[in-house]
Amino acid sequence: MADVAGLIKRAGERVRAAGVGPVMWCVVLLSAGLTVLEMFEYPAQLVATTVLTVVHVLCLLVLPFYPLPLSVAIAVTYVACAFLPDMSGASLFYGMWVALAAVGRYGRSRLWWLMPPLIAAVRWMVAARAGVPFGDYATLLLSFFVVYMFGRAMSWRATAIQAERDRLRYERERDRVEAMRRDAQAASRIHDAVTSDLAYMAMRLDYERSRSTDDDEQHAALFDDLYRRTIGTLGEVRTVINMLDGNDDDTDTGKEHDSIGKGSNGVSPRSSIDDGDAGHAGDDDTEIGSSAATSSSCTTFPDRVRDVLGHGDRYLAQLGFTGDSTMIDNLPEHKLMDTDDVTRERESAMIDLLRELYTNIAVHGDPSGEYRVVVRRNRDSLSVDQVNDIATRSLLPDKPHSGKGLALHRSRFAALGGSISTSAEDGAWILHATLPSVPSSE
Repeated sequence: MADVAGLIKRAGERVRAAGVGPVMWCVVLLSAGLTVLEMFEYPAQLVATTVLTVVHVLCLLVLPFYPLPLSVAIAVTYVACAFLPDMSGASLFYGMWVALAAVGRYGRSRLWWLMPPLIAAVRWMVAARAGVPFGDYATLLLSFFVVYMFGRAMSWRATAIQAERDRLRYERERDRVEAMRRDAQAASRIHDAVTSDLAYMAMRLDYERSRSTDDDEQHAALFDDLYRRTIGTLGEVRTVINMLDGNDDDTDTGKEHDSIGKGSNGVSPRSSIDDGDAGHAGDDDTEIGSSAATSSSCTTFPDRVRDVLGHGDRYLAQLGFTGDSTMIDNLPEHKLMDTDDVTRERESAMIDLLRELYTNIAVHGDPSGEYRVVVRRNRDSLSVDQVNDIATRSLLPDKPHSGKGLALHRSRFAALGGSISTSAEDGAWILHATLPSVPSSE
């Protein structure tokens, strides 16, 4: 019983894979039944005719599983019976009609178009040999072409349905990819716009906390509370970024620059910053992660880059870093780049990366060393090079490490045809990023 059940199950799977519905089965069974009925009503005179008719019926019953091969087998039995010197027996018309319809439905090669005229020619030869007037069987010859075209119409309909399904599937996949792209952009924007500011706030609070005296317990408690809340908010933002980026795992995935120089708790890394740097604490425009970093007065890309570089240098100077940033523009001032969406997206990606670099320098760099950031704009590319000394311990040890910062920018650059490469050599962190630019045609 188990073998029989397995056989039936495999047969059902084969039928479903062939796309045969109940209507096809009804037509096949009806045609086979009518052919068997003709065998008894008009007994064959030759044994060969009976054998071919039985083979014809068996092929007809199995036709839904293998439509094209068995349609050919049915046609062969039909032609063979036609050339036998036996005018009795079943006509085999019903099976031949089903076979021609199946050929029209499943045949893809143009060679299948030859089957209807070949079958019609055989039938014409049989009728002519029997002396039947052409007008008596012209309708029968025409029926061979009609059933074939009916099968072709079914094939065209199935193709149209499949094309519509493919279109819907494509639209669903396109919407899913677009949603993933929007989530990735949102994750990148949140990372660039929020985490940089939060990291800066935490480092400033940590610095102010290290400078507070034991007598000023109220301010020290306030700094501690604000610091803890800032670090907690930064962790929640990291979680949101992971969710948008398709990774809601809570494990620490810090890699590359994020994994460098983790400090120990209880030691304030800002205690080594000179008190003279506190004089910059009143500046309002040093939070490079905010949208205010590039003012509305900066209308051209070089101006926007220089504005970000200036904010970044002042931002790091407040934290005790020494270094400089440079914009090298190798295009004439009158030569403007295209202002299409692709160009704007590339320029935006470069500026967002610069903000990320300054935050990474602040968190992982060594204030006693130096840093350097160089942005170049050539006719065919935009590039940025960054180098800084790596701190032996993190300047913000409580900062959550996600490893998403450069990873998000690397994905964004790759989508725009660019690349970001990083390395750590002799205690120095080196980054090189490049994007192709599309200059306006002359």
